[in-house]
Amino acid sequence: MTSEGVTIVAAAIAGTVALVGAFSGFFLGRRQVRDQAAVEHGQWLRGQRQDAYVALLDAWDTAMKEFQEQIGQGEYIVEIEAHYAAHHGDFWEQHEESTTAEVDRTSEGVQRPLERVMLLGPEPVDRACINLNEALKLVGSSVRSKSASPEWPDYEMYRGMLTNADEARSDFLKASRDAMRAAPRPGR
Repeated sequence: MTSEGVTIVAAAIAGTVALVGAFSGFFLGRRQVRDQAAVEHGQWLRGQRQDAYVALLDAWDTAMKEFQEQIGQGEYIVEIEAHYAAHHGDFWEQHEESTTAEVDRTSEGVQRPLERVMLLGPEPVDRACINLNEALKLVGSSVRSKSASPEWPDYEMYRGMLTNADEARSDFLKASRDAMRAAPRPGR
């Protein structure tokens, strides 16, 4: 092989190495940017989830407190019934309507935070959210139970639904804690 041939082969090898280096640098740089974007999105999503989870727990606790206040009126129901009957007529029909309206209003205060959490996920938190929503409905039903009769409030049913609600809240807290503790990673 002549010196010109060696020079041509060396130039071809150098050119090939340069092209391979350029392509690999391009793809590695592109992957790095993609991975960085994935991590940043994961961090953003984590912050959104944290805000949504806390807002849901606040709304949930407020609703449970309002349900407890409604049930607490049961201690004074005899006096309330006597006063109302003396001034307005049939107490129990009005009591059923007002109890239903109050339960519905209380439950609505939790719906938007529930929906926001379900938009953000992940799947285990979504399932816990569905259970939380079902527990809320059951507590509301127990507050409404027998609201059209002097047997209101149905303390036994209410206490049973509160136990169920406490379990649902604990399950949601566990699922959200697990979701928050998972660090965002590229490719996930």
